[in-house]
Amino acid sequence: MLLRRFFVGLAVGSAFLSSGCATVAVLETVAETEIQLSKPQSELHKATAAFCETSRDSRWASGESNFSTLMKIWGGTNEIGEEYWTHLTAFEPTSSEIVEQVSFDVTRAAGHLNDVNALAQALLPSHGADRKPRNADVREFERVLIHAGQARETFAASFLKLKQTDRAALEDINPVEVLKPLDESLELARLIADGLAAARMSEVLALLEEPTS
Repeated sequence: MLLRRFFVGLAVGSAFLSSGCATVAVLETVAETEIQLSKPQSELHKATAAFCETSRDSRWASGESNFSTLMKIWGGTNEIGEEYWTHLTAFEPTSSEIVEQVSFDVTRAAGHLNDVNALAQALLPSHGADRKPRNADVREFERVLIHAGQARETFAASFLKLKQTDRAALEDINPVEVLKPLDESLELARLIADGLAAARMSEVLALLEEPTS
């Protein structure tokens, strides 16, 4: 997490430097080399876009930044998973039907996230990647983390709401166990994101250390 924040701060800070600065020239050169995408990276971008779209269409996540989401919650204008819960209960399902649907969605989300993780891992030097990940890879995978994290919160909130409306609804299941596959996929995604940011940063730092005319 610290590496990703440092990288974002470096990119933002560089933008405010004068156009004649060697640092800006280096970063602009890096950006110019990122026009063409290799097949693995193209597949990653397709997968991340599909995951985020599915998360929004299924009402698992809004895709908004965590800060924006928190501001809405603090302002009393939104609850975690409210849209998903409203859709889930629109036709007055039984408690068991709600449990079944949420459990199915958790499994579905975890499976999709595992697919994205596999593509992203292939871009890590530790997994045999022959070149550093591009800035777009880091940025797109950060979007996946936001959507996946919000989806996890949505599912957990749904189990909590169900328990509040029907105390006997969760007697036969353990929400923690149901959420475990998604939690494991999400934890791996966070590690991959750190790895992508670290690999990306090492390339930028190497370029900054090169002598400039």
